[in-house]
Amino acid sequence: MLNNHSHFSLLEYYLNHNDKLNWVLVTIVSKEGSSYRSPGAIMLVNNLGQSHGLVSGGCLEANIVLHAKKVFDNEQAHFVEYDMLEEDGYAAELGVGCKGKIGVLLQYITPEFNQLLALLFQRMQMGETSYLQQVFLTQNSLKTSLNELVLFDNLGQELLTTQQESSKISNNALVNMIAENKSHCNATVDQDEQSLTKISAPTNLWVFGGGSDAIALVTMAAQMGWRVTVVDHRSSYARNSNFKHAAEIIRVHPDDFSAFAQFKQIDAAVLMTHNLNLDSAWLRLLHENNVAKYIGLLGPIERRGNVEALSNISDKAWLMRQVNGPAGLDIGGELPESIALSILAQCHSVLHQRNGLALSGKFINNDKN
Repeated sequence: MLNNHSHFSLLEYYLNHNDKLNWVLVTIVSKEGSSYRSPGAIMLVNNLGQSHGLVSGGCLEANIVLHAKKVFDNEQAHFVEYDMLEEDGYAAELGVGCKGKIGVLLQYITPEFNQLLALLFQRMQMGETSYLQQVFLTQNSLKTSLNELVLFDNLGQELLTTQQESSKISNNALVNMIAENKSHCNATVDQDEQSLTKISAPTNLWVFGGGSDAIALVTMAAQMGWRVTVVDHRSSYARNSNFKHAAEIIRVHPDDFSAFAQFKQIDAAVLMTHNLNLDSAWLRLLHENNVAKYIGLLGPIERRGNVEALSNISDKAWLMRQVNGPAGLDIGGELPESIALSILAQCHSVLHQRNGLALSGKFINNDKN
């Protein structure tokens, strides 16, 4: 996976390199005002001073590495707050544009941590959602609770903890967080300030069609930290040498596909076989499974009509709601790279329930004749 910032890719890297080095887990646990990354974002620092991931736009990482050295020295967690709200404070010193305050917790990774992080990664591989609890402020003079983690499943049931003593958990905050589908919240329990973070599996994108034009789409999606599966039964398509960044390549004709269990993790699909019969067959299977939140169909509107007709899907409302064809946003894309950008931008906006409009609020090219 090309991405170096998502939970999945960072944990994957850590679990493959944790045997010879000591590590510190760095987490944004609180936020006030604006910041580049949101609470729950993590980075990893090893005892050689190497860091992986970002918790800011690159302006705080060097200072965080310095704080990590203190954690390595005493093997105790450390909480640091970066206040960029004050005009003559840290923001002015670094020339930072964000005007916010973020709290960062640095935790020394123990063998118990390693076990918990391995379980968290395993759950992400299985497409499961988890919740992570961390204490970042405490009245306890020993402050041992700062170097503890608690892992919960998607129902709020405790799975594993590194705590030696009985844990103090804000069940109400966690239950409300799950019910409201929040990505993060803070809670106070017995004067301990806690951070609760939702950690989801990486976006699972299935690309049906392994032609040369799909290479850019697969590579770009992998750069975003998505887990990409390429499906194509044709011998001259979906070659391993061309799709090095695909998590999996499945060589099967839609008529022979019976692994619906694999579809349970599918978040998005792009149909780009360049074959009407194949696209319609895969669309029919996607309809039967009805899990994908986004379905993109390559080609013009007329081709979409032909594919839908061949699919024999009678649920016209589902086709109108789920199928995006022609796939992508209108950015003037023509080459595979710009088309991939267009499709992934639309897919990203759908998965995150955004409108895909300019953040400035302006209409792009509105003065064009």
